[in-house]
Amino acid sequence: MADALNDRCNRLIALNDDVESAAKLDGWLGDAAVAAASRGNSLISTLEQKVAEASAVRRGAHEVQLAVERLTAMVRETEDLAHAHGVMVGTDGAAVIAPVTGPPLPPDVAARQAKALVEIHDRVEQIVRRAIDVDADLAGILTRAMRGEITEQGVGTLAQAAEVGAGQSGLSIIGPPEHGTPGENNAWWDSLSDTAKGAILRDNPDLVRNLDGIPVVDRDSANRAVLNREIEKLKAEASDIARTNPNDPRSRTQLDWPGKEKLDAVNAKINGLHAIENRLNQPGPGVQQAFLISLDTSADGKAVVSSGNPDTAANVATYVPGTGSELSKIEGDMNRSDRMVGAAAEMGSPSTAVVTWLGYDAPNGLVDAGSADYADGGKAALGGFQDGLRATHQGDVPSHNTVLGHSYGTTVVGYAARDGGLNADELAFVASPGVGVDNASELHLTGVDQADIGSHVHSTVAEHDMIKVTNIEVTDDSGSESIDIALGPDPARPQFGGQVFTSDPGTDGQLGLSTEAHSEYWNYRSKSLDNMGRIIAGRPTS
Repeated sequence: MADALNDRCNRLIALNDDVESAAKLDGWLGDAAVAAASRGNSLISTLEQKVAEASAVRRGAHEVQLAVERLTAMVRETEDLAHAHGVMVGTDGAAVIAPVTGPPLPPDVAARQAKALVEIHDRVEQIVRRAIDVDADLAGILTRAMRGEITEQGVGTLAQAAEVGAGQSGLSIIGPPEHGTPGENNAWWDSLSDTAKGAILRDNPDLVRNLDGIPVVDRDSANRAVLNREIEKLKAEASDIARTNPNDPRSRTQLDWPGKEKLDAVNAKINGLHAIENRLNQPGPGVQQAFLISLDTSADGKAVVSSGNPDTAANVATYVPGTGSELSKIEGDMNRSDRMVGAAAEMGSPSTAVVTWLGYDAPNGLVDAGSADYADGGKAALGGFQDGLRATHQGDVPSHNTVLGHSYGTTVVGYAARDGGLNADELAFVASPGVGVDNASELHLTGVDQADIGSHVHSTVAEHDMIKVTNIEVTDDSGSESIDIALGPDPARPQFGGQVFTSDPGTDGQLGLSTEAHSEYWNYRSKSLDNMGRIIAGRPTS
């Protein structure tokens, strides 16, 4: 259909000069000349209308052809996935696990099958959703052409009429599913043509830039497109606040004024965005490419930045920072991620990505850090992000994924693994005030046998880390007992049931504890950094 219409349009457009010359009739006067000119102009107008209509249908048919080819490929891919995991897809799109005879499947195989069933359901839903939309779009184009609703707008030439007509056609770009899971979002994105994806990234990056399940390269492209916009928006906000300063800007003595604290906070966020910008555009020597996966400048600000591409890396870690973390301080956290990439490489990781996940509202200070509200507020977002990493990872072999928290970040990780489970292979708790459970057996990792969960939970705390005051060890005649102040017992104690890895003692201080030791786990050549690299690379710790 597209080829036939293309041929017709080209033949008509080629007649443009002949038709125009026939309508001019230079030197011919009188009633017959007027009638002939009128008839010629009417012919031109009719041809322009027909060319506009044919071009609209031609473009629609061409885009439907590409869309159907893509949808057909997705059907084949989905059927192959179903066959590989023992899932049957009926003609109505319903997906069920095929009955099997013999002994039950091993737990890890059954878990992969259940995960595949969810993914297949998401894919079928998006294929059908997109197919219905494509069908409706083409029907709409044909109806408008038949009713003469494609206007040529008196453009002057047949070629221009064709361009105008095509501009009134084309398939619509439907948005992602409302409240879609990362798997549904990924299936929706896969159902779009490259042209549609490019149009979204160019014209509406906010639609996908913070959406779990969209490939990292595309989210990075969308977030880079708005990064400068967000910087300029904050600069404008800072300028508005600064204009309310009653102090003489030339004076060295600047008294406090009502807007100063807010202005400082806005300027700090601007500095954080510039740090991200520098990391994206000017990676230092030996530092791999960074990707801006998510960005939110409201309140204290949130951002997700990856050192390396998690969609292609063999080993992927998500680092969740703790108390006091915010957009303005993200440079230090990105540096820690870079160091973990290096540590994993030294442990033999063939390719590594470490994500700085500041995707939750962290407590501002120690008083706030005694509350579980921040962990409850961040656990769902962390779980969705891990599901998204699985949905977008490329290749047949899944990546080895680790979720690593520091300080209050361990509480967020623990609550997420306790309440909804995390789609990861390893958990690592560094300097934890508690993770919301008394034992590793209460945590859940997708695809990990619950009986073996303790082998996949790793913890450490430095000898002189001040965080120890949140867990007091009391000894009596019956033995030792850990009393936690607020968020749960220390996961680095043997009774927790996980793996404990070694850290350097850290800076000594008053009563043997210091705040400095709480931040020294990423020091170069430290035992803790070495062991974090081992965990990320899937090697035993020491």
